[in-house]
Amino acid sequence: MARNSEDIKVGVMLILAGVLFFTALVFVGGYNILRKKMVTYTTYVKFAGGLQPGNFVRFGGLKVGTVRSADIDPRDSTRIRIRLEVESTTPVRVNSRARISSLGFLGENYLEVSPGTRDAAVLPAGSEIPAQEIVQLADVFNNANNITVNANKLVNDLNDRLLVVADNLNQLIGNFNAVVGPENREHINTSLANIDTILADTRPRLSRTLTHIDSASAKLGPVIDNANQTIGRVDTLATNLNGVVEDNRKEIQEVLVDLRRSLLDARQLLVDLNDTLAVNRAYLDESLENIRVSTQNLKQFTDTIKQRPFSLIRIKTEKDREPPLGK
Repeated sequence: MARNSEDIKVGVMLILAGVLFFTALVFVGGYNILRKKMVTYTTYVKFAGGLQPGNFVRFGGLKVGTVRSADIDPRDSTRIRIRLEVESTTPVRVNSRARISSLGFLGENYLEVSPGTRDAAVLPAGSEIPAQEIVQLADVFNNANNITVNANKLVNDLNDRLLVVADNLNQLIGNFNAVVGPENREHINTSLANIDTILADTRPRLSRTLTHIDSASAKLGPVIDNANQTIGRVDTLATNLNGVVEDNRKEIQEVLVDLRRSLLDARQLLVDLNDTLAVNRAYLDESLENIRVSTQNLKQFTDTIKQRPFSLIRIKTEKDREPPLGK
């Protein structure tokens, strides 16, 4: 009885081991024990990433088949031809893409087929699935190394340019300090004082001249008005002279009297204007001469600054210019 019990246990263990073995062949080894209908596709990649026959093919992350072969394309030696076998029910579409992937850093590489879009047509069996190249770690490291080298070069160039900018800035500050030094400030203040003196001397004369001119203009106003009135009356009188000479003798006399008075006023105005010009001629000449001298001094000062800008920072101060006439 005990012997039979041990035989039963050994038999059960053997049966379980066989079931586990076949399960491993189906789910881990990828063997088609159940003989599902399979279809074949082909894809081409530049870098196989260690992919070998027997590696899984996944569709959207689900295992749907295996890699049947991976060899160099006889028509193009720069790429790898991969043949894959997937279940016939796998909806591989015309915009699906094949790429080599792995589950984690330590997982085995497999071939991943993207689902594509729902409205795209199904790709016929035996067709080529366009591949999506993977980025190699070596390329990533090389790119990172190139970026680091370029960054170091950029930093060095930036440091050199910053040094040049700092030197130029220090030189600019030094020149600015030299320009705004005490000697130059004193020289500029002296020049401005001379200009103020010239303007102060000229201003009263110009004011008096303008006052006289305003007075003469004020006197010319009534005379011009009277002249306009007289001209109007003369025109009216000339128009009706032939018909109304006898009837309007008195009016004519008044017009003549007004005309004589206007002529006398005009003569007196001319005499006053002549007197005013005679009295202010000296002031006008003197004012114009002062303005000319001032303009010449300013032009000389400007030419000196343009031709010899270093004169602004000289230590020795030249003798102040003589103020214009008529102080």
